[in-house]
Amino acid sequence: MEIISRKELPSDYDKMMKTEQHHQHEIIMDKHGTIRWKEDSFIRKFTDDCSLNDIVMGFHSKGNDKNTESYRELYRKMGYSLSGYWEVFYWNMNNDIAGEYEPPKE
Repeated sequence: MEIISRKELPSDYDKMMKTEQHHQHEIIMDKHGTIRWKEDSFIRKFTDDCSLNDIVMGFHSKGNDKNTESYRELYRKMGYSLSGYWEVFYWNMNNDIAGEYEPPKE
């Protein structure tokens, strides 16, 4: 595992990183060369023991959508790949309200 600075990321991630400036979640390159958010071991174990679909349904039942910061934070703490994170939160095919996302005010 190698920690990657945001400046070292491929330019494909520039737009996404501009909206992800409100947190300093570390980014790593894993042993397979995949760029991902650094996982939180507790969250990773928790989500490995639960159905992610059940967790997501819990978020939705409380009125949270993919533009809710806690929803996004869960995926970062799971160690999601940056490309997968983009697909889930920034691609209109998976998040039809992606254009409405506003990062929390610092």
